[in-house]
Amino acid sequence: VLWLLILMGGGVTLFFCFPLLCICSHAQVPSGISGNATAQDELALLSFKSMLSSSSSGVLASWNKSGHYCSWPRVVCGRRHPDRVVALRLGSFNLSGHISPFLGNLSFLQKLDLRNNQAVGQVLPELGRLGRLQGLNLSTNFLQGSIPAAMGGCTNLKVLDLSSNKLQGEIPAELGSLKDLIKLRLHKNGLSGEIPRYLTDLQSLRFLSLYENRLSGAMPPTFGNLTSLQELDLEGNMLSGAIPSSLGLLPSLSCTSLENNNLSGSIPDSIWNMSSLTAFSVSNNQLSGTIPSGAFNALHNLESLILSNNQLRGSIPPSIYNASKINLLQLTDNYFSGTVPLEVGNLGDINWLQLSGNLLEAKEPKDWEFLTALVNSSQLEFLLLGSCKFGGSLPESLSNLSTSLRFISLSHNAISGSIPRDIGNLINLQFLDLRFNSFTGSLPSSFSKLKNLHTFSVALNKMSGLIPMAIGNLTELNQLEFVGNSFSGMIQAQ
Repeated sequence: VLWLLILMGGGVTLFFCFPLLCICSHAQVPSGISGNATAQDELALLSFKSMLSSSSSGVLASWNKSGHYCSWPRVVCGRRHPDRVVALRLGSFNLSGHISPFLGNLSFLQKLDLRNNQAVGQVLPELGRLGRLQGLNLSTNFLQGSIPAAMGGCTNLKVLDLSSNKLQGEIPAELGSLKDLIKLRLHKNGLSGEIPRYLTDLQSLRFLSLYENRLSGAMPPTFGNLTSLQELDLEGNMLSGAIPSSLGLLPSLSCTSLENNNLSGSIPDSIWNMSSLTAFSVSNNQLSGTIPSGAFNALHNLESLILSNNQLRGSIPPSIYNASKINLLQLTDNYFSGTVPLEVGNLGDINWLQLSGNLLEAKEPKDWEFLTALVNSSQLEFLLLGSCKFGGSLPESLSNLSTSLRFISLSHNAISGSIPRDIGNLINLQFLDLRFNSFTGSLPSSFSKLKNLHTFSVALNKMSGLIPMAIGNLTELNQLEFVGNSFSGMIQAQ
């Protein structure tokens, strides 16, 4: 017989099966049960009720002695021990107040879910007495103080979620004894200190989420010990030093977010060999170096690559075509140079292409071939190529890009010639920024077809001619910049 344990809370749903145990929320109490056990569990539940209140739910109203506690709403008792509470499922009931320390007396408790309430106070050390506890979710409350060292006593714990509270202090070393832990979510708190090395000894760990804390110091070089790790999120801390090369040796790692830290050095070569990688983000750090020429040869499952706001340099390697599943590519604000390889335009699943703020250039028509190749990228919505060194004329093929396109930025370049005459084909375009270039000629008449456009700028170019009267029909347009050109005529709202 299987027990299905489901612990939600914004992450991946996990299913654990345990033999010979089944839970039932309406179990009947047989004669001859232990009176002490009954009194202990009932007293713990009544104490829990007495310290909480709810303004929008009466879930605790029927918790009284008129009925057996195993029949109370959201209380689950076991089959083998029908008088013992094995789960409390009270997530998202707008409960406020303190959590009773008497919960530590529910010695058969295996799941405690109080997520998304308004509980205050501290994470109780008494919870560390729950040796059978397998899932603890106290996320999205107002809990303060530190994580109690006593939590190390929950040696059967598989899921620990204390995220989105106001916890402070260091991560206690005692969590290193939770050898069966699969998911550890401590994000969105005020935790400080270094990432303890003992965390890298939890070889069953699949999901580690520590983002938006105040963790500092270097990433432990022993990250390679987490051989089961699938998702790692350390975003928004104060981590420094290099990305450990051992991170690239994890065989199952799929999603990695290290953005918004102070990491330095180069991206380890081992990262580029991770065939399991689907998302990799290191934006807003101080990383340097180049992307190796064969970097993408093994990244066949990569869908998202975010390297923005670093100090990376060199060219974008043509091997990027091997990462054919990429839908998000952000290389903004680095020092990448040279032309954009044709292979970037051949990324058929690309949705967001952002290369702005680099030294990338285009001088001749062939340098724009990547843009023409994007005609086959039917999911393209965001094209950001501003603040580079692109020059020459835009190819007319720009007008043939996907009608899904909503956002184009080509500002702060040296592009000359006319705006493609069939630009109006991009009927879902909402944002078009062409300012600070050297465009000439007049606005094409097809411009009037851009009924969804809300922002348009051709400021500081060399354009002239009459402003098409039909612009007044663009009812969604709320920002229009023509300054620094030689246009004539007036815009009349229709």
